[in-house]
Amino acid sequence: MDPLRKSYRPFKGRIPWKNFLNKLNSFSYDKKWNFVRSSLLYQEAKRYGKSNPNIGMLLLCSCADAMKVAGKNAGSRRNFKQFYIRYCPTNLRDPPIEYYPNARPPLVKTPFDKALDFIYVKFRCLYVHEGIGRLQPLPSGITWIALTLLDKYCNEYYVVDTLKILNWFSTITMESLYNIL
Repeated sequence: MDPLRKSYRPFKGRIPWKNFLNKLNSFSYDKKWNFVRSSLLYQEAKRYGKSNPNIGMLLLCSCADAMKVAGKNAGSRRNFKQFYIRYCPTNLRDPPIEYYPNARPPLVKTPFDKALDFIYVKFRCLYVHEGIGRLQPLPSGITWIALTLLDKYCNEYYVVDTLKILNWFSTITMESLYNIL
């Protein structure tokens, strides 16, 4: 199957093929193929995220970086963050991450931009550069009601709902891609 048709799969129920193709063809050459690659990475994240959530998070981060929103030479982190800042719908900017401002109670919702920094460093970079995965699949026959991860980042303590983070991150990635269209 050709890459354009494959890249259309996640949007099939939301936009007709002709409109999708017209929109892609209205993009510059680079933006068009960045979008196609991002859509394919998104689909890979969905496919592998169920069996290996660490790979899912990594591929979603790569999906954002592949769009090169901040520019080819801007660097992965900047492209990653700008993708979500620019295209993520406002109503979805409520990450399942809380933190202790200035390392003191009370625990509060993490602002979206801080959550993006945290995700990039703690889920993408650790896995890519050190092979440290933060989201392990549950052993067969085991269920968790809730699992949180307390982590220090930039002298503040974060609590991540590890049962919700992958689904939330997948949703904001899909909606951000859709907003490009």
